[in-house]
Amino acid sequence: MKRNIKTRRTPEEDRLLQIIAKNLKKLRIENNLTQEKAADALKMHLVSYQKYESQRPYHMKVFTLYKIAQYFDVTVDSLLK
Repeated sequence: MKRNIKTRRTPEEDRLLQIIAKNLKKLRIENNLTQEKAADALKMHLVSYQKYESQRPYHMKVFTLYKIAQYFDVTVDSLLK
């Protein structure tokens, strides 16, 4: 598998982060939240939240994904589709 030299991610990993970012932004907008309010509610730094929404994290911990799913009352699986 080829990895992106800049991010060290595989194309599959990049695609998965793209899907998560799209779903995260959609949920935030559907719930009428700003990025700041979403980050506060999830008890994370605004910059970290912004990276998740823009596909720029180097990685995402499973617990973070779980915490996001819990907050928005969705399954982790739904964030990955």
